[in-house]
Amino acid sequence: MNTLFMAGLFINVNYIVVPIFLMLRDGDNTLKKLFGSGFLLNNLFILALVYASTALPFTIYLLSSYFATLPYDFEEAAYIDGAGYFEAMVKIMLPLAKPAIITVVLFNFLSFWNEYIISMTLLSKAGGTRTLPVGLMNLMQGQQAKAQYGIMYAGLVLVMLPTLILYILVQKKLTEGMTVGGVKG
Repeated sequence: MNTLFMAGLFINVNYIVVPIFLMLRDGDNTLKKLFGSGFLLNNLFILALVYASTALPFTIYLLSSYFATLPYDFEEAAYIDGAGYFEAMVKIMLPLAKPAIITVVLFNFLSFWNEYIISMTLLSKAGGTRTLPVGLMNLMQGQQAKAQYGIMYAGLVLVMLPTLILYILVQKKLTEGMTVGGVKG
């Protein structure tokens, strides 16, 4: 099972956007025949599911390798004290893995916050819901003849600001997560 998830690291999501779109379009057509309307395309929830599923190989790889470095002694001590598997995981292992979890959340957020190709493909309805990068690109394309730089730069700040705020909030934990295990002593 682990090998299958590791194989997923070698699949670039940009190469499988068209098959994902075709699969969702066919499912949407089937739903339209059965129920009169489909919901697989032009749906932010479905887009979030696609993002989550494409982030799984990286997330599993990073977290499983981090959990493998944690000493089993902590988990064993929790079992001796009467904790079950779930309680030991929640109260002991997850707090120890907080730097790795924050690293995974930050990397996944950064990769999908500025993502353009998947959201442009799956949210293709004219005048429909858009993500911020797609909306900003549409704004820039709409102003090709007259360059209104104030509006474009305001949009760029809106795209950049959440990333900057998130990085400032988790900078210390991110650094811990990236350097943990670097020096043994």
